Amino acid sequence: MSGEAIRAEALVKTFRDRKARALDGLDIAVQRGDMTAIVGPSGSGKSTLLYALSGLTEVDSGRIAILGERPADAADWTNLRARRIGLVFQEDWLLPTLTAAENIELPMLGLGASSAERQSRVRGLLDAVKAEGFGDHWPAGLSGGERQRIAVARGLANRPEILLADEPTGELDSVNSRAIIDLLVRLRAEAGLTVLIVTHDETVAAACQRRFQVIDGRGRYVS
Repeated sequence: MSGEAIRAEALVKTFRDRKARALDGLDIAVQRGDMTAIVGPSGSGKSTLLYALSGLTEVDSGRIAILGERPADAADWTNLRARRIGLVFQEDWLLPTLTAAENIELPMLGLGASSAERQSRVRGLLDAVKAEGFGDHWPAGLSGGERQRIAVARGLANRPEILLADEPTGELDSVNSRAIIDLLVRLRAEAGLTVLIVTHDETVAAACQRRFQVIDGRGRYVS
């Protein structure tokens, strides 16, 4: 698969009454099917960039195109995320009143898949993230690492074309971390999934094709 998955130009995002710039004119272009590590020191703007590229943070200025679409407002972004973007963040954000399986199924509702199709997809995702026995568990009964594996499965529920992940293996041991990264590498190879991963983990970064370094709100490719 060729062409750009993401293009962002001159992104500016400020906080504290515009006194602090989390993004300072940042540009980034990501090709379809690339697996890119977003690296840099804490507080450099990495997570803000990921939130901006998902439409969950509104930038002060700049332009963003996702898979050729330029969302104009919050409704456009919501529709784009539902159809084409998977999200995994540092906080798992699992709904406590739903089981693990129901949390994974939730993004599929209203998008045309039958109940049987959704259930089959949930089972496949639980298997893929090594959480086969957790489907009927409540989030409160899962460890931090187990919850994060469910969050990764939820992020993949709608077979997204782009996955944006903020420290997706931060709560996992080395074995489960390797399993998640291997899964994303396989999905990139087999389905052309485009993956952006914010990470401080050198093992995760080494599994990616490219590295995009963010420092003081500006970014550049370093490999």
